[in-house]
Amino acid sequence: MKKVKFMLLLTTMGLFAGSAHAQGFGGSGSKYLQLGLGLNQHYSLYSDYDRAYNNQYGAFNLQMEFGVHKYIGLGFIVGAEVSARNAGYYYGGVYAPGYVSPSNPYWSVGIPIGFIANFHFLQLIADKAGKSFADKMDVYGGVNIGSGPVFRNVREKYKDEVYYDSSVGALFFIGPHVGFRYFPSEKVGVYAEAGYGKSLITGGVVFKL
Repeated sequence: MKKVKFMLLLTTMGLFAGSAHAQGFGGSGSKYLQLGLGLNQHYSLYSDYDRAYNNQYGAFNLQMEFGVHKYIGLGFIVGAEVSARNAGYYYGGVYAPGYVSPSNPYWSVGIPIGFIANFHFLQLIADKAGKSFADKMDVYGGVNIGSGPVFRNVREKYKDEVYYDSSVGALFFIGPHVGFRYFPSEKVGVYAEAGYGKSLITGGVVFKL
């Protein structure tokens, strides 16, 4: 009889653990790794000529999030991005939005590094409603902030011209974002995010660790 009770206890604990892990967001102690591709837009600041470019980048993004509360996660992001155009610039303190150089003499490489805070409101709604629709889905909103080095490179055809030079600067980003995750299996899912700051739009794969 004791053996049967022990087996029932183990089964109950296993079902409870499986249910906890099945949630789209697991709350405190949960960990999520996201790997994705997308489009970023960051301000790139350079010391020469009081100039700052607002560049659009094709990017690879890595994001790590740690659950610190039932509905809140904190984490960090790091990426690698390449830009082939200038979306705008400052010169002499004047900003020219949407400017694209007709000669387009530069291409840039950036390494964004930053921090995120997410609120997972779909899990809160599911808990308040007593429903299970957040078991495989996660919808969240958050904010992000960060910086990182950026490398401006002169294209080959302009390297002999004195007006253009390669330079090292710093990018800066801050803004809100919203995201969606779906887990067809217990440990692996897909995600999509949109917003401003760390990325305009990005998507890829997410892992529960």
